[in-house]
Amino acid sequence: MDQPRYALLYGLYAVALCRDVRGLYGDAVPPPRVRHELRGCEPRGALARAVTQAIVEGTAPLGTLDVETHDGAWRLTAVRVLGACGDVVTVESAGAPHRLHGAYGAVPCGNLVRVSPEPPAERTHGEVTFLGCSPRGALRDALAAGAREFESVRYQVLNRMADSQHEAEAGRVTAVGPSRHHYGLVDLTVAFPRSGLLPRRHREVWDLFHGYEPPSAPGTWRRFTGTARAEWLNQAARRAHRAPQPAPGATYELDGRGITDGDAYLCALGETVLGPGHAFPNGAPRALGQELSGCTLIWHHADIARACLGVTPLLAVPRPATFQEWVDGLRAEGVRVVLD
Repeated sequence: MDQPRYALLYGLYAVALCRDVRGLYGDAVPPPRVRHELRGCEPRGALARAVTQAIVEGTAPLGTLDVETHDGAWRLTAVRVLGACGDVVTVESAGAPHRLHGAYGAVPCGNLVRVSPEPPAERTHGEVTFLGCSPRGALRDALAAGAREFESVRYQVLNRMADSQHEAEAGRVTAVGPSRHHYGLVDLTVAFPRSGLLPRRHREVWDLFHGYEPPSAPGTWRRFTGTARAEWLNQAARRAHRAPQPAPGATYELDGRGITDGDAYLCALGETVLGPGHAFPNGAPRALGQELSGCTLIWHHADIARACLGVTPLLAVPRPATFQEWVDGLRAEGVRVVLD
């Protein structure tokens, strides 16, 4: 078949290579809030403080909560504590908990029990169809035996070298049929979680990074914002090993126009030093300083970054670095920074 753009995986192995997809890109629906009881719980640290606040005020925000039960460790996100009675703490979280393989500092609990009813499937899942698929392995065997459904699979977005640009859960295969536009192949429909739909501009980013060479036009990253820019940065960082490395004693001029957040700074700095479509794999302030040690960085329009970097949101985790922290990290590793 022609170059596949998507792969479906079952376990460790690809069970289908597909040319295209329908329904994957769109506005994600936040997962429904789910209520749990932490039974036999020993509140400590942030959870203990939230329980006290909830008793007084009726509810308390907590954020991420890791708990250790008799059957393993679990993580709940966007948690609010609703109350406590004896050794039972009631919490509400965004979606179902995720299993962890070990969690340092998890709160010990006897059991984690869901008390919210399961929402109807049509509220949480929709149909995504992978088009022009060539089944293989376990899926091919199941279809040959007459199966019209298959176990839950994961999907990958592939580049031209068949490397994964993105991977996530897809869902259970619910329908198989001859492909209308790809002769001799099949279309596979999965019950896809609505919360996992991808922003449409992510597809544009992946298309730009689809080939062996990254986008060559300077400033292309500026057309993207939010999560799309973060994905651009992720893809650009994967290409760092192919870029010319910083030359000791070299002088680089950073165009600071448009550097209004950390991702913009990392995109601009990567392009300035490594070339268009490249970024440093480690974006911590001192890690960047180590990469540029012995170099001079002339930062034009630095007043824009000074006013924007690290200002909001102050409560983000991890907290974004401030302008001064970026500058101090570079200087601490021997970079001469000139603010213009």
